[in-house]
Amino acid sequence: MSVGKNSDHEEACTANELHEILHMAKLSFSCLRVNPAFFFFTFLLAADFSFSADWPRFRGPNFDGISTEPGLRTSGEAKQLWSAELELGYSSPVIASGHVIISGHGKKDKNDALYCFDESTGQVKWVHNYEQELGNLYFQGGTTGSATIDGGRVYFFSRDGDLFCLDLHTGKEIWHKQLAKDLGYEKPTWGFAGSPLVWGDRLFINAGAGGLCLNKADGSIMWKSANEAAGYSSPYPVTIGDARFVFFSNKRAYVCVDAGSGAQQWEMKWMTRYGVNAPDPIASNGTVFLSTGYGKGAILLKWAGQGTPEKVWQNRDMQTQMNSCVLIDGYLYGISGNESQDGTGLRCVEYSTGAVKWTDPSIAHGAAVAVQRNLLVVTEDGELQVAPVSPIAYRPTFRQKVIDAKVWTVPVYANGRVYCRNSAGRMVVLDMKSGG
Repeated sequence: MSVGKNSDHEEACTANELHEILHMAKLSFSCLRVNPAFFFFTFLLAADFSFSADWPRFRGPNFDGISTEPGLRTSGEAKQLWSAELELGYSSPVIASGHVIISGHGKKDKNDALYCFDESTGQVKWVHNYEQELGNLYFQGGTTGSATIDGGRVYFFSRDGDLFCLDLHTGKEIWHKQLAKDLGYEKPTWGFAGSPLVWGDRLFINAGAGGLCLNKADGSIMWKSANEAAGYSSPYPVTIGDARFVFFSNKRAYVCVDAGSGAQQWEMKWMTRYGVNAPDPIASNGTVFLSTGYGKGAILLKWAGQGTPEKVWQNRDMQTQMNSCVLIDGYLYGISGNESQDGTGLRCVEYSTGAVKWTDPSIAHGAAVAVQRNLLVVTEDGELQVAPVSPIAYRPTFRQKVIDAKVWTVPVYANGRVYCRNSAGRMVVLDMKSGG
């Protein structure tokens, strides 16, 4: 079932109504200085996902691109602790239990590698090599998806559809599935992407028309959707009451399914040029936000866990081509526009209305996350910036050139360290603790 109409401006409920809902939620928790989006996830994911200074999965512990860890440096100069050469790629690191996991295209043309480094020293703990073409269709090629760390295991999904479960401490292979050969799934144009989602005893992968669910222990199939070219986003979990849902993307839509059975709950038709549905959704206070690039734009849906979502607003004023926005205090912050396109840059948009508050094109097609109430931004040219979250203007208090261009990969903040990676495969690790 497709949701919504083609008009960019027709509303199913008024923006004022939603603005009031979000405003009341914000007021209710302002005395605690808690981000309403963060509270929403606390409500939805309470018993399922833990909070820590580690960053064990793409978009962080709460799937929102926001670190709650205190102590980020906001001025001065950061010291480089260590660096690594990973070869071509765009995947971001994940960090847990003293281990840093990240991938890159190896020195041989048909070889990729998943690297494990010691978090403190940068010493290589192990390397897992696997066959993989460069895949340089319309870009340099290299790795795109990020690993997930859970319970002493690493789950990683290659562009060709090789799904690995490895021992975190040794890199030893525990099990391996090949999605095309073993499960009959069509490989998307730019290969499979996204980060595996571990939820309880299950492992969710963005594959097919509406996802794939495996037993995380041995890779056995729990349920699978029909064969279709998948999108490039990561599975996104939502719990409402006793019901569990996962959002996936394919080349023509975003899809919500029941986590237990895989039964489709709704589908939002979302056609983009080349079928690129890459950014993850954002859920907050009974709403779902979707945004993609290539001129498509964004939509905000109202959905309380049952029935068909209603469109609140739709426009082309936030176009996230690769990475999702962060939502803080009722405002979205993200890179809007396509790479190499004039006007692309960091943008702030009001969540309830879609109204643009400001744009900073100097960031170009860089990337942004948040650390508490600060934006942590890396420009496409490799300058790291920190700025207080504000819908009024973007005013960095920290600027430091830390890596060579080109940078599309989101920076990661974990345990007082910031990780930045460029497309050529260089990763730098900086001490970004306040006073460090």
